[in-house]
Amino acid sequence: MSLAKSPFVVQIKELLQLLDAEALLALARTATNNRILPLNAKEAIEIILLHTPDLGRLFSYRRITSQVLFTYLHDKKVSSAGFSNKNQLMLAIQDLWAKQSNKDVVSEHVTVKRRATSSPESKCRKGRREVRSNSTGALGNFVGGDVSITNICVKQYEVSGVQVLPTCVVTPTQSRATVVRSDEFTRDFCEWYFTMVNRLQPECAHLIGDMFREEIFYHNSTTDIYLIGQTSEELHAQGGANTFALLRDTFNKFGLLFSPNLENGTQAFKSNHGMVRICCCGTLHHANSFVGIFEQENGLICSPVDRTWKIMYIKINLRQMSGQTVPPSLPPCQVFEIET
Repeated sequence: MSLAKSPFVVQIKELLQLLDAEALLALARTATNNRILPLNAKEAIEIILLHTPDLGRLFSYRRITSQVLFTYLHDKKVSSAGFSNKNQLMLAIQDLWAKQSNKDVVSEHVTVKRRATSSPESKCRKGRREVRSNSTGALGNFVGGDVSITNICVKQYEVSGVQVLPTCVVTPTQSRATVVRSDEFTRDFCEWYFTMVNRLQPECAHLIGDMFREEIFYHNSTTDIYLIGQTSEELHAQGGANTFALLRDTFNKFGLLFSPNLENGTQAFKSNHGMVRICCCGTLHHANSFVGIFEQENGLICSPVDRTWKIMYIKINLRQMSGQTVPPSLPPCQVFEIET
């Protein structure tokens, strides 16, 4: 059986029409193992439908990105709030198609990788927590402006003597050490972190993931939150307990849900002293409404005691916007190895 006989053929065509002609021609060649070369986009769609056996294969194509799925849901006025990866966007689309066609869709179990997780340790001592603002700071009152990153450093650290690895390998001489690619590490961390944060909200409490907690931060960690719009507010905290409390309280106050762009909205840089700096951007949601975008920078350090990665600092911009059709993105950066 092929998708040409699928009950969702109309919806699949709508999804494929979001791709440009070049992407469709390439996708048709992929579906036929380069045996058939279409002449135009319309013919390419028919070939893709005829030579793709099922929806699982369709969504596995590299050119069916999270951004394409996000745009499709946005065009259909379906909220993507709380969807932190491609699997969740895919399942949302299948559910939508099932409702439209009155068909049952068997949903696959969505797993959350936790390569960059931290294990609990003793309670953190209290530090300082301060708030500086020039407004009441309600996120709903902000008016979106320039989406260029501010407050967050995007200058790349100098990286010397690093080797790009094709896959994750175990270092034979160190039984506890595993070397991973920085891009894989970054995606795993962002998926783990934002799933954990989204679970603070009742509508995402069912997601599979860890509990957002104080122990993932270092005792002397810091956080800086910038609410950006026509008016502005800054929130700052120092110390693991206060960092955790400020982030939790801010996200709960505004009921924020994060949808990170894991396809092309992440970066990783490495300092000469071992800190890994991870940048990520994506869209912000409240319940079923799109409310803006976020830009976040995280400083991670691996503990020499138990080799778990903990957060040393977080800087995050929360920008209220309207009319965003695609997730924000970041330029590609150098890939290096990280020992975990």
